[in-house]
Amino acid sequence: MQTFIVSGGNPKSSLKYYKNIIDDSDILIAVDKGIELFKTIDIEPDYLIGDLDSASQESIEWAESNGVEIIKYRPEKDFTDIDLAVEFALEKKANKIIISGFLGNRLDHIWGAIVLLNKFNANIFFEEEFLEISKIPKNFEKVVEIGETWSILSLTEKTEGIYLEGFKYPLKNGALFFNNPIGISNETINDKIEISYTKGCLIYFRWKKNNQRK
Repeated sequence: MQTFIVSGGNPKSSLKYYKNIIDDSDILIAVDKGIELFKTIDIEPDYLIGDLDSASQESIEWAESNGVEIIKYRPEKDFTDIDLAVEFALEKKANKIIISGFLGNRLDHIWGAIVLLNKFNANIFFEEEFLEISKIPKNFEKVVEIGETWSILSLTEKTEGIYLEGFKYPLKNGALFFNNPIGISNETINDKIEISYTKGCLIYFRWKKNNQRK
């Protein structure tokens, strides 16, 4: 079951792009100001989650009038709104979670969202039209376009036994370190890539060439 979460950052993609994800999703969740995007495209989400400190009153009232279930939290809490939304989606048995609207001016908010990839043992993708971020399973392969830019980073102190194939800069039984991000800006040279590792946690930033979801 696919769940689409729109966070409270700045939407960076076309409305058509978001509508395509919505059409493929079973559950729709707005996180605080993320309700603004749903209101713009006039598609009500199933849930509005957060402390509602950034959503406009007009959008909150629009959600209420359209039967959106609102789950409000106190601002003083031990979890971010997006953390709570992911937890809620997993409780609803989501097996794939796509998150958009996570980019904005607050780098700490962006980082706080990305590190959740290491917190949850789940199939989570941060996606915009031009960018995809996700955790890499220990054995991973993907069909890509030649010439894509990929950054592969360790979310743990050290990730070991790394093999990268299909990249300009391959690795064989290599290691990446959290405090030495040398995996930034690799390039795909084949239309299929393979990544594996034995210990740690890797994530990827995929800068898509043709702005299509794959």
